[in-house]
Amino acid sequence: MPHSLGRLAAVAASSLSFQAPAAGMLMQPRAAVPAMALEDMVGKYSIAKTVFDPLDLASKYDLNWLREAEIKHGRLCMLAFAGWITVDAGITFPGPKFEGIKSLEAHDIAVANGSMWALLLFVSICEYKHMSIVVPKLDGDWGDWEPGNYKFDPFKLDSPRRREIELKNGRAAMLAFSGVVTQCALGHPAPYV
Repeated sequence: MPHSLGRLAAVAASSLSFQAPAAGMLMQPRAAVPAMALEDMVGKYSIAKTVFDPLDLASKYDLNWLREAEIKHGRLCMLAFAGWITVDAGITFPGPKFEGIKSLEAHDIAVANGSMWALLLFVSICEYKHMSIVVPKLDGDWGDWEPGNYKFDPFKLDSPRRREIELKNGRAAMLAFSGVVTQCALGHPAPYV
């Protein structure tokens, strides 16, 4: 047992030696952002109320706008990842024109047969509706609007814990979706190895 503790201590000590010297410079408090909004956005994952923001986006954009975009893109990527692996697993719409199509090929086929226009119309309508709600709030008057909360909860499952889980899963899905698309584009289709 002491031998394994010694290994653990050695690994911990060696991992500290790989920290970049500029890491402290990247994590600094943002004075340009209201303290309450920053604290709400950072939550319990902050280190002394600091934010990792190497591009300095928090001082250039509204944090509520950034959180709204993060939640929206996370939700879309959760759906996209599930759809991508479903199609690659062979589960598609019935009919001969959908047989044998892989996810990577679907875009080009939809453009060639003209069905991409229907998808673009649907997405445009959804984006217009979303922007008609969010854009007027960019002047700083978010009021009681919470980013990503559209007051649609028919099963009454909403809670701060579930919102945090959704945010984490959305971040993971954004990475997972970009990874699976890259793997397929590089010639490694399902099972993506």
